[in-house]
Amino acid sequence: MDFLTMLSYLTTIPNLVQGYLFFRILCHFARIRAGKIWTAVVFLACANICNMVIFPNDLINVTGVLAGFLALMLIAFHGSVWQKLAAVAVLYPLIISQNFLVMDMLGAWGTSLGWPAAVDAACTIMDPLLHLLIWFCIYQVFKKHLTQLEKLFDAKTWGMLCIICLASLVSITSSIYFSPEESYKMWPAALACFATNLGCIALTEYFLASIHQNMERKNLMLQKNYYEELEQNQAEIRKFRHDMNNHLSVIWSLFQSGNQDEARQYMKEIASQTAMRTRVFCKNGIINAVLNAKYNLAQEKEIDCFFHIDLEKLIGIDAVSLCCLFSNTLDNSIEACAKIPEPAQRHMSVKARVAENGYFTYEITNTKQNAVTEHKGKLISDKEDAASHGLGLSNVREVVEKYNGTIDISYTENQFTVTVLIGDA
Repeated sequence: MDFLTMLSYLTTIPNLVQGYLFFRILCHFARIRAGKIWTAVVFLACANICNMVIFPNDLINVTGVLAGFLALMLIAFHGSVWQKLAAVAVLYPLIISQNFLVMDMLGAWGTSLGWPAAVDAACTIMDPLLHLLIWFCIYQVFKKHLTQLEKLFDAKTWGMLCIICLASLVSITSSIYFSPEESYKMWPAALACFATNLGCIALTEYFLASIHQNMERKNLMLQKNYYEELEQNQAEIRKFRHDMNNHLSVIWSLFQSGNQDEARQYMKEIASQTAMRTRVFCKNGIINAVLNAKYNLAQEKEIDCFFHIDLEKLIGIDAVSLCCLFSNTLDNSIEACAKIPEPAQRHMSVKARVAENGYFTYEITNTKQNAVTEHKGKLISDKEDAASHGLGLSNVREVVEKYNGTIDISYTENQFTVTVLIGDA
């Protein structure tokens, strides 16, 4: 085995390791399609993409790998288009800029200065090690701060990140396409591109912090409403207990006077007043507060409700997303039922559970009277406020898309059903 062959074997190991690191980083942006074949394909593609060789005026290589990277994201990963484009816009400039800099500094530039063969061989060994160090540092940043990118970012946030990084992508590819003869003149542009996209990675941490703060604020508001409603119920119970002696005296008097029907009716009214307004639909306090609020609203509108909620095993879906799913669909159902003139025809059913295989299923069905109108594949409500048309279901779709789930909307002349399925909940 000659020296060059041995060098090629030695550099293969760090190349595969940095491919693995790049693979793990990419998985923070989107989720790979199920199956070992997809995982193997994506890993091999990552190993080739992050180790691509960049020469000045390398139009074919840069464009070809970019097209391959885009195709890989669109075909092999779940998620929105913006989510996949953001991965390319953030990571591809990092690959181009660092690969060009390291190769140009240690390779072509060193050879042009007439460095000895031993120094040139050392540069050949240092090249993959330096790349490995860079990807290891980037991976540590992602691993520590950005592990919830794929779960917390919505389509708008992904789009914003993609647009911010688009300037770096266009800048570095244009610089490679039209690079000057003195390639070192491109170093400042490559360094600036690399620093810019690292800054974008740091910026995403602020995005995540802002999202977390917003979620915590919404959770606190839901908890506040929950405990206020609970306190109100307790106050009503204390008031009733205080008046219990008077109620018993009235009932006794009615029985003594022979008015048994009036006594029974009076007792029914008391029983309805003492019924707890806060019911335990599920063990999740936040979701239970939402369900109670909507249930009480439905009762006020004389809607017959059936709730069957089992969320004991729920993991991976944040409370705010669940609240958005429940509250928007419940609001739409209550509004549709309330428009039916006859209270006896107002019915609503809500079912939610997490199956043994980890799938979260949600189904809400309600009776209706008004016709459903569709325009360009979207449902149009009959609300007087045109600005709020379709916002409820639009919010629900965003939640479903965020967790790579599916939503099915079906309706007949008298019934409307929304079914949601989210895997690996």
